[in-house]
Amino acid sequence: MLPKNLISELSDEQLDELLVYTPDFSQTNLDNIKRLSLEKLNTAEIPLKRKTSMRKLTIIAAAILLLVTSTAVFATTGGLEQFLARFNPNFGEFAIAPLYPAYAIDQGIRIEVVGAQQIDNVLLVYTIMQDVSGENRITRHMSPDFEFYVDGERMSTGGGSGRPLHFDRTTNTSYTERILLGRDDMPKADTIELVINHINCFERSGPVHRAFEGEWVIEVNTSDLGIQPIVWIDVSVGNLYIEHMSLSPFGVQFLGTHTYGDISSFPHITVEIEFENRRRNYRFSSQGMGIGYDHFSLFSFADSPIDIDEVVAIIINGERIQAP
Repeated sequence: MLPKNLISELSDEQLDELLVYTPDFSQTNLDNIKRLSLEKLNTAEIPLKRKTSMRKLTIIAAAILLLVTSTAVFATTGGLEQFLARFNPNFGEFAIAPLYPAYAIDQGIRIEVVGAQQIDNVLLVYTIMQDVSGENRITRHMSPDFEFYVDGERMSTGGGSGRPLHFDRTTNTSYTERILLGRDDMPKADTIELVINHINCFERSGPVHRAFEGEWVIEVNTSDLGIQPIVWIDVSVGNLYIEHMSLSPFGVQFLGTHTYGDISSFPHITVEIEFENRRRNYRFSSQGMGIGYDHFSLFSFADSPIDIDEVVAIIINGERIQAP
């Protein structure tokens, strides 16, 4: 809404005309309001209730254009509710909408976050990316390379899982669901700063390459859902010693050491979950892993939310470990 002190500077006739032009925010009405604002700046034909300076009139016009332009952008991108209704993404139940418009534009590429959430050290992000230059430079194989910060400190590890939801050829817009892994000591934060310096292209053949370089900085808010991950401490599985293991709706994380010596001998780790009424029916399809000479870290990303309230055990390489 326009600030009350600015609205008070308009005459009844001006307010009536504004109301005529603002029932919807089509390009025609946007053009009409621009025209109306410019006319008021260049003529003195419309009387005001009290003497208004050119400076105040300019502020009023700018405020009107800001209001209409912001609303027009929102109507174009939709928002979280429309996003979830349209694509029904797997983890949509956890996301919350930003308190303020959360987008950035660089290189003619507009990236918007319509929903986000943090559980433990994992960040869920729903994004809309569009080429607003009209050159249609985005393809379905492109994805922003996210880093994220809390209070100015980098928390992202580079690990993550992405799922394309839709690519609109007509508007050259991509819609994605991203799960990003943070440091294991990542604190719970009310706001998280997303920074994108590269947009990568993942073609089916050939190496990943950078499609765009720039700087997109977007601040998102999260909330406390009261979801506490299941945590195991000091677990041994064969040659693996797991110092810390946590299970959340987004997946399971391992931090520990190993005695394989040669990194090439490190085995593939299989993870299954046993629920109260269903045994070993959940398998993870993607993993992110880091292996050192005697230590390792691993995150198995869930394809759909894990109901951690129903979990009774986790099975690692065939060995069952009871939930605490």
